[in-house]
This record gives sequence, C-alpha cells and structure tokens, in this order.
Amino acid sequence: MPPIAAALIAGIPAAIVTALYVLRMHGARFEIDSVYYPTFAFVYAVWILPILGFMLFSLRPIRPNAHAAPKHRFICMVPAYNEERVIGNPIRSLLAQKYPKELFEVWVIFDGTDATAEIAERLGAKVLVTPTNGYGKHRALDYAFRKLLHPGDDRYVAVFDADNTVSDNFLQAMNDAIEARGFRCMQSFHDVLNGADNWITKALWCSCVSSSRMYLTGRMRSLSNVLICGTGWCCEAELLRKHWSHIKTQTEDIELNGILALESGVHVGYVPEAHIYDEKPLNIWVSIRQRMRWMCGHARVAYYYFFRCVWEGMRRGDLALIELASYYLVPFALLISFLTWPLLAGISLGVFRIAGPLASGPVEHLFEAIAVFFIFGYQIVGFWNTKELGGGGFTRACRVVLYSLYTCIFAILVWPPALVWALFSVAKSDWLYHTPHVSDATEEALLAQRTAAVRVNAATALAPQAATN
Repeated sequence: MPPIAAALIAGIPAAIVTALYVLRMHGARFEIDSVYYPTFAFVYAVWILPILGFMLFSLRPIRPNAHAAPKHRFICMVPAYNEERVIGNPIRSLLAQKYPKELFEVWVIFDGTDATAEIAERLGAKVLVTPTNGYGKHRALDYAFRKLLHPGDDRYVAVFDADNTVSDNFLQAMNDAIEARGFRCMQSFHDVLNGADNWITKALWCSCVSSSRMYLTGRMRSLSNVLICGTGWCCEAELLRKHWSHIKTQTEDIELNGILALESGVHVGYVPEAHIYDEKPLNIWVSIRQRMRWMCGHARVAYYYFFRCVWEGMRRGDLALIELASYYLVPFALLISFLTWPLLAGISLGVFRIAGPLASGPVEHLFEAIAVFFIFGYQIVGFWNTKELGGGGFTRACRVVLYSLYTCIFAILVWPPALVWALFSVAKSDWLYHTPHVSDATEEALLAQRTAAVRVNAATALAPQAATN
C-alpha cells in the first residue's frame, strides 16, 4: 500500500472527528442540502435500490432446464499461477463430471514457476505454458484462446479459478441451458468452499450465497442478463476468439459483459443448477488487496464503457445495457456512501442541518428502514435456506443473523481502505495482486468442511464475535 494511502486511511477519520467536535464547540451550523440530497440520490439510485429491486424479482425462483442429451463440446480452462497447493481442486472435480468424456477437455493455463504444471499433468489435465511468467489471468486466457481455439470452433469454453471445486453436473447443466434457452454465454451459481473456516469466510459465504440467490436470480428475471463473476462461466468459443483481445482491465469478467452486449448483442444467462465453490481469503489484509484490485478494474471499465452502454442502450431500447452502465458506477457509489458518514455524524452532532423530506417525517423513516434492511436484512433473506448451516428454526436464525452481522463488520473494515488504496492504483493496468490460495479440497476435505459448518452449535452462533462480509 502506498504510504500516502495508509496515512489517509488512518488520518482522515481522526481529522473528521476532530473537526466536527471543534465546530460543535464553537456553535457552528451549516446547511448541507446541496451536498446531502445529490449524494443520497446517487447512492440509492446506483447501488441500494437496484440490489433491493433484484431481490424482489428473485422471490420467484428460476425453473431448472429440462434434461437434454449430451451434445455440446466443452473445453474447460483453469488459469493458474503458482497454484500447486490447490490445483487439484478443479482438475479432480472437472474430470469427475457426469458428462461424456469425449465431449470435454480440461486444460491448465500455467504462467508460474512452481510444480503446478507437473501436478496438473499427473492428475490427468492437459497443460499449456505461457511464454513468460506472471501473465495475469486475462492475458493467460488470451494466449490460451489464440493457441487452443480455431476459426469455426463450435465448442464452449468454461473458465474456472485454480482454487475452485466444481459440481459434478456443471457441464450437463450448461448443455441443458444451451439446448433449452439458446444461451451463448452463461454464469453458474457462485458458492464458497471454505465458508466454515473463520468469521471472515463466514461473512463472505453469507454475502456470496445471498448474491447468487437474489442478485443474479433477480437480474435474470428482470433483465435476462446477469454478471459474469470471474469464475464458473461458460461462453461460445467463437465469441471469445472475436472479442477477448479487446479486454483492457483487471476485471475481465464485467468488462466481457459490456463487450458482448455492445458488440454482439449477447446477454449472459444464469444457470443456478451448476455450482462452483470458491476459496475465500482467511485474513483482512488479503481481502483488502483483492477488493482494491476489483475496484481499480471496475473503475477502468466504467471509464471505457459507461457512456457507450448508456448511448447504445438508449438507441437500441435495451434496458439491460443501461442498467449495466449504472452497475459500472458502483465503485463511485461505494466511495460516496462512505463519504456520507461525516455528513450523518455532523447532523447527529448538530453541526450540519438539512431541510426537506429527509429531515423528518414519514419519508425519512421510510428511507431509514430501507437502509437498515439493506445493511442487515438482505443477507438474512438470501442466506436463510442454506442447508449447510444445519439446525432447526431458532438455531438457524441465530447463525444467519450472526453471519449477516459478520458481513457488516467485514465491510466496514475492508471496503474503506480498499477504496482509498484504489484511488492511488487505478491508473495501473497490470494484475496488481495475486490472491494466495491454500485449500486443497479433496472429496474428503470438502466433506469435512461442510460437516464443520453443520456442527457449528447454537452457543457459537450466539457468542459475541466481531464479524465480516
């Protein structure tokens, strides 16, 4: 982290608190309507209301696609940089797919220096080594697409991270979706491999499952266009040959969303029957660095594609493109939402004043209720039916509430420093940071992890712990 970013993270809160108390002691009063209302409107319009709106659409679940005879061919690609500790996860689970072996291949795209390639070959995968080390994910995939795909290729490319475990019905579910709905690009259900490890992974488990169940389902129900989540996605080989070389940022997933919609009119379908289990960070520092990279890439995607998505969405009458443009502004909404904390603190201290509907009365109470539900209730609703939690009604309720509290504490600890750091790194176009992975999920290890989640007792659920997202 740049020293100036670290200084700002530590110094800004202290400076704000000091300034507010000094102003209060001197009896200062400021009208802030011109700042407060635009800030409020932007955060709600770009971030809060879309998420809650998609939640409402998700209340009607997506019906599974009808089973179709295996027909489509797949090439499964796993970009890997020094992943010898975890590369067995995707390889074992992909080679165990309940799908005809002659209809799919498993490739590891290796750009590191350790024994990942040797382990992958020993487990039965094919390996493609990049010309130099440290390519980064999107450049490694670009190299693989140029080497392994060919003109007129009728296969589908499925992409996974090196720490993933994949449900054994993944390829069959993708085949069914292609046959039933004609999807050309698809995203699976994003779940968590190590959700029971500590309070951080519990928080991320809660938020990740909630997002897959409600945010992606709601987007599919309302717009027929979900977000690519970085892993567990599948796309026509010909589309990737045509468009992947245009990728410019570290967040190739959401950038591909925009490119496909703009250049080929392709929306991304959702296949919740197929699951991938992703390893989540075990400590705050890794989480901050990971989110810093996401925010840098996300902001760069907004720079390149926001206005194009708005213009083309209006020209074509495509609401999904307009909403995608709005989604690209989420990093800025996140940043502004944290900047509202001093405004709210100043209002509570009497230093700042606002007039109008949000100053008092039913409108103020309505939006306060919306904010409270967004912060605490959203994850509770989304995570409630998670079978791995185990327990009866009361025990499950305690666990869900606790995990939801974890998500809030995690967000407070992680997102502000990640956003400040991103401000100093957004100009960089390289990979910025590689997330370390450690969980070697053999079938026995995965079963043990899930069993540990079930065995969490009610006493632990009620214990006063600090928490995550």
